[in-house]
Amino acid sequence: MKWLIVSDTHGMKRELAVLRARYQGKVEALIHCGDSELKPDSPELKGYLTVEGNCDFPGRFPDEIVKQSGPLKFLVAHGHLLGVRQSPARICYRGLEVKADIICYGHTHFAGSFKEAGMIGINPGSLRLPRNYQEGTYVVLELSADEKQAAVRYYNFKGEPVPQFSKVYSRGQ
Repeated sequence: MKWLIVSDTHGMKRELAVLRARYQGKVEALIHCGDSELKPDSPELKGYLTVEGNCDFPGRFPDEIVKQSGPLKFLVAHGHLLGVRQSPARICYRGLEVKADIICYGHTHFAGSFKEAGMIGINPGSLRLPRNYQEGTYVVLELSADEKQAAVRYYNFKGEPVPQFSKVYSRGQ
């Protein structure tokens, strides 16, 4: 099973549509971690689970989404309301509260992932304005057939792998 995770696209339309078309029928869900700067009814966001970022018009998207998708429970938040620029601690606490397996967030524009308290935290970076890589990035999360490993694979917009951020995690504690 696979999931596409993107964040901080800041007005990009064509790119979101291209990613949706590229992964249509290949992923369980399309996840946007906020700062799309688009309206909820924008055709480019069709099919994306989208949360509100600090650059989005207030009240158009939920602050967070908690959703079961296949065997995994996701917490999706932009992260600005949980202080992710200072520390991932508060978003991890929120993940524990909702019993999340996967925490998806953005805001920092830094691509990276981590494992904490059995949860995998994923920041796909920014597709438009990356801060720790020269090209924008997104993530494809892939769960192994036996559900014991989760691969967090980063790609640039062209679909080329970005191996320095990609990691494979064992599930559970």
